[in-house]
Amino acid sequence: MRDVVIVCQCKRVSDRKVASCISKGCSSLRELCAQTGAGRDCGSCVRQLREMLDSVRDAPAREALRATA
Repeated sequence: MRDVVIVCQCKRVSDRKVASCISKGCSSLRELCAQTGAGRDCGSCVRQLREMLDSVRDAPAREALRATA
């Protein structure tokens, strides 16, 4: 099992919490911030939150490319 990474220091939100919210259907930065509390204080975690959302959005395209390669 890998270590927990804190994505948002202000609210102590872990990468696992963010991933869980995304896997349960959270699909926008606004929704992710509302559900986790991350990104609401200093905002330094917003870039990483966006990257996590984008990686999930881009996953189907990457899988399709692998299937055709």
